[in-house]
Amino acid sequence: MKLRSSKELTHAAVAPNISTASDEAGGSNLEIRRKPSSLQTSEFDSSDEEPIEDEQTPIQISWLPQSRVNCSQFLGLCALPGCKFKNVRRSIQKDTEELKSYGIQAIFVFCTRGELSKHRVPNLLDLYHQYAIITHHHPIPDGGTPDIASSCEIMEELAICLKNNRKTLIQTKET
Repeated sequence: MKLRSSKELTHAAVAPNISTASDEAGGSNLEIRRKPSSLQTSEFDSSDEEPIEDEQTPIQISWLPQSRVNCSQFLGLCALPGCKFKNVRRSIQKDTEELKSYGIQAIFVFCTRGELSKHRVPNLLDLYHQYAIITHHHPIPDGGTPDIASSCEIMEELAICLKNNRKTLIQTKET
């Protein structure tokens, strides 16, 4: 059993990825060991690699009581389909198919194009069009609020959807 000097112990505690080894001449060499790449990922990983499989749980929709929205049609809230951000890994195809199977006819999306890219769903609006879902895109930067004119436009469009008995969904960025 090799005893470690206090210098080696201090060095091991401060820099655990660096070790010293003695060569034949009695000198020492530094050896650097890298952490496994799985330990080096940040909270937001924007790479195209998908080390974690997409979630298989159904997309969650919170339905507002019909009496609250004063209409006979449904109005729901849900997270962004296909979102890949932090620890969330959803399948855009599966989520969109589920929304269509729930009978969603209109969707209000408030994310900017940049935010859609950040959440790794840059083609979401095109996908909705392919599924014949009416899309109301009103980009509002994260943390921002729409001006009065935009707010009135959103409310008018929402009222028309509900008046025309369209099952409508409002999407949020994260759950």
